[in-house]
Amino acid sequence: MKDALGQRGERIFEVLITKFHFDTSPIFKPQFLGDKWQYVDFIVELVGAGSYIPYFFVQVKTTRQGYTKKENRLKVKVKEESVIGIASYPAPTYIVGIDEIQEIGYLVSANGENLTSLSSLATNFPINKQNREILWHEVNNFWSQYSPKNLVSQFSDQQWR
Repeated sequence: MKDALGQRGERIFEVLITKFHFDTSPIFKPQFLGDKWQYVDFIVELVGAGSYIPYFFVQVKTTRQGYTKKENRLKVKVKEESVIGIASYPAPTYIVGIDEIQEIGYLVSANGENLTSLSSLATNFPINKQNREILWHEVNNFWSQYSPKNLVSQFSDQQWR
């Protein structure tokens, strides 16, 4: 397999993000976008948000290189072009670093805070129950300010009622 490590990391991310919340069901529904997408690996929908479906984008980076000694950061590389690319989406965006050996994932915002390359990723935000809940609320709050009525399409079907 050409990219076995990357594919394994993507599957680990899916397992981590879809763990059952409150022992009943997952609160996220990820969809892999395929290898053809340049900056985004997943679109992830929130489950149970109400009358609309909030979502966010994720780029997954996987490593077997471990952590830095000084700050315990995950040794993954993200090119500046990728950081700028994912940050250009007008939606919540995140980079997820996966420690393939320990099967742990870490989440970092990619919403334009820093638009430079990364040689390592902070481990402050593991994908665990607490951070999944914080993420759910963060994304839901972002989309709660959006109104689909802002779009007035030129392609409206006047017969469709």
